[in-house]
Amino acid sequence: MSKFNEISKKGLAGFFVDASLDPERISLHLSQIEPGTSSHPPHTHTGVEAFYVLEGSGAVELEGETIAINANQAVAVDPTRLHGLSNTGSVPMKYLVIIAKP
Repeated sequence: MSKFNEISKKGLAGFFVDASLDPERISLHLSQIEPGTSSHPPHTHTGVEAFYVLEGSGAVELEGETIAINANQAVAVDPTRLHGLSNTGSVPMKYLVIIAKP
C-alpha cells in the first residue's frame, strides 16, 4: 500500500501526494478572483499550467491572445509564455490551478 504525504495548498483542506513522487513536480491550489480584477500581472514560470473554472467566468491571456473560459471549462498553457487570468463576469470566479513541473 502506498504512503502519502499531505501538502498544504491554498484553498484546499488537503492535498495528498504519493510518497514515491517528488512533490515539487506538481502544484495544485484553489483561487478566487473578484469581478473586474486579475489574479496578478501577466507572468512566466516553468512547467505546464492548467486552469479549471468551478464558478463564474473569465479570460486567459497568452502573449496578447485571449480565450474566454466559463464554469466547467479548462485551459492549459505553456507558462514559459507570458500569461494571465482575469474575471470578466459579474460574480467571483472560483478556479483550480494545476501546475506540472519538469
